[in-house]
Amino acid sequence: MSKLKQMLLATAAMCAAAQSYNPYSINHKEGMAFNPDYKVKSSTKELREFTIKGQKVMAYSKKDAIKRLNHNK
Repeated sequence: MSKLKQMLLATAAMCAAAQSYNPYSINHKEGMAFNPDYKVKSSTKELREFTIKGQKVMAYSKKDAIKRLNHNK
């Protein structure tokens, strides 16, 4: 082969290697992998009945009952 053909072949090989070589993507898929069915589990609290100063208040906690009672005034 002539020198020009050897240089072109080497240049083409280097370009191909530069485009496809990524040391961090060994055996990895392209893009992000995620579960489309994933949902965050929300905690469901139940309201309880508290008696504050003789008044019955539905709240999540005693502190919440006091806040609700003060807010209703």
